[in-house]
Amino acid sequence: MAKTPGAFAQTPDNSTVGLLSDLLGSMRLSGVVMFRTEFHEPWSLLTPDGEQMAKLLGIRAAHIIPFHIIAQGRCQIELARSEPVWLDEGDVVLLPYGDAHTLSGQEQAASMPVGPMLPPQPWHEIFVLGHGGEGALTSMICGFLQCDKLLFHPVLRHLPPLIHVSPGNKPKDEWLASTIRHTAQEASQAQSGVRCMLPRLTELMFVEILRNYLHTLSANEVGWFAAINDPLTGAALKLLHTAPLQPWDVDTLARCVGTSRSVLADRFNHFLGQPPMQYLTNWRLQLAAQALMTSETPLKQVAEQAGYASEATFSRAFRRHFGSPPAEWRRNHLPD
Repeated sequence: MAKTPGAFAQTPDNSTVGLLSDLLGSMRLSGVVMFRTEFHEPWSLLTPDGEQMAKLLGIRAAHIIPFHIIAQGRCQIELARSEPVWLDEGDVVLLPYGDAHTLSGQEQAASMPVGPMLPPQPWHEIFVLGHGGEGALTSMICGFLQCDKLLFHPVLRHLPPLIHVSPGNKPKDEWLASTIRHTAQEASQAQSGVRCMLPRLTELMFVEILRNYLHTLSANEVGWFAAINDPLTGAALKLLHTAPLQPWDVDTLARCVGTSRSVLADRFNHFLGQPPMQYLTNWRLQLAAQALMTSETPLKQVAEQAGYASEATFSRAFRRHFGSPPAEWRRNHLPD
């Protein structure tokens, strides 16, 4: 049986932070700041969805998460079929699914597409994108977080299309506010080491924003983030993700987190819409698919690593989950 620290059931915050960090690590998260902006009133800019923006910027990544840091001034962001959201100096906005959006100032202006304004690649430095008239300045830091789309889907798919963070004056907000300021300062200075510093800063900022988001969830929320906020479900998820190949069953998992199998099953169904062992099976298959896509590991070994006794059993399960057998799926998902 797995040896589980008893603190898991009593300290969900520590478990949550560790699980979130582990999963973001498994997603091969990396951050990049692409450019700064200097927009003068009046101005308005159309930004395409993440896939199109990645092509414009020459980013080869399975999934990108755009972000904007407001370094100076004020502006608004608007997604299709959504109300505009005002952003003030020191705010950050993330778009987990890379939705197309409009950024605009306080004065009315015709919206211009950002694509034609971007210089040809490659960019050796962080360049400044200027736009607008001669009025008040809004300066932003614009970048992207790149991650494994395969693992993004089951883990982060319950995030809202837009996350707006506006650090206040509370002590718990100071670390995030400081990281945001530091990122903006680094992106505004052509100092040695900036290109190395910025990816780490943006990754830290992302983790802290997700932690901040967790604290905003109400008691009646469902989904993966609500699940890891729950002491029992969060502790169980931590165990499953820490040791996915251990021969878990519901009884063992329930004992490790100090509850009954029926209560644990109810909690998983409530938050995630599936029982614990189905969740584990699906996660193992996601990891197997990642191995197929990113390595030349033989199918037999991938099957063993996913906890299957035979390649045939693994192939049947994989096909049910992904719609094609593993060998064919690998051929269709090899990097260009």
